[in-house]
Amino acid sequence: MSKIAREHQVTVDQIIQWNQLNDDRLSIGQTLSIHGASTSDSIATDIPSDVAVDQNDNATTESKELTAGEKARVTGDVLNVRKKPSTDAKVLGKLRFGSIVEVVETGSEWTKIEFEDREAYVATEFLSPNLTSSVSLPAEVNAEDLGRMKEIFEPLLNTPYVLGGTTPNGFDCSGFTSYVFEQLGVTLPRTSEDQFRGGQEVSLDQAQPGDLLFYDSLGKGRVSHVAIYLGNGAIVHANGEDVRYGKVEYMHKLYPFYGVKRYANFQ
Repeated sequence: MSKIAREHQVTVDQIIQWNQLNDDRLSIGQTLSIHGASTSDSIATDIPSDVAVDQNDNATTESKELTAGEKARVTGDVLNVRKKPSTDAKVLGKLRFGSIVEVVETGSEWTKIEFEDREAYVATEFLSPNLTSSVSLPAEVNAEDLGRMKEIFEPLLNTPYVLGGTTPNGFDCSGFTSYVFEQLGVTLPRTSEDQFRGGQEVSLDQAQPGDLLFYDSLGKGRVSHVAIYLGNGAIVHANGEDVRYGKVEYMHKLYPFYGVKRYANFQ
């Protein structure tokens, strides 16, 4: 509710009054009236599916078989981690889309996992045993526009995230961008902050494949993440788990966006 209020420059109390609500609890897909105009907004609430924001386009809720003792990947944008197998149970934390978890015990509705050195529960329908389900180039991206860059980063998909990593043995976000650009003959500063300080500033709607997109993923009020733009809203980045494809739309839901920088024109 507070997010919607900020976006429309009104107060939570006004939204409650205009829509004759009893409190500030909303449901995903609920339609609200703002100053007499309707707006359909996706709300971060505690719903039965137990996913905290809109389900990502890459997510799937089809039947799947998880195995105790093996790993699974989160397929919802942000998934609540519960103390007990119930939507009434305490939320211990949240898992981002693409996070890898250790399965302890499976169930049709809830799966027990290892979470921060203790056992916890998540909704089974938002876990997938396929750890490499999203390593194909998004269909909406023109591979020809990527040229040589695609040949460089594609073999690096699923490379594990390593803080400070700069080699195919493991990358952090800026280590990955630095490595890819180095293979293309372009030297980047080492950190995401320094990469953001350089380059040519470009508006997001003018971004081209090969441009760098910057975010504050740590919530510290400064750049702390960088991704390579692929075109048509797709990115590739070392996202905290591994090197993988992602979507600008999804990133903008999670983190403050700082801007686009161009170090070379690859088109």
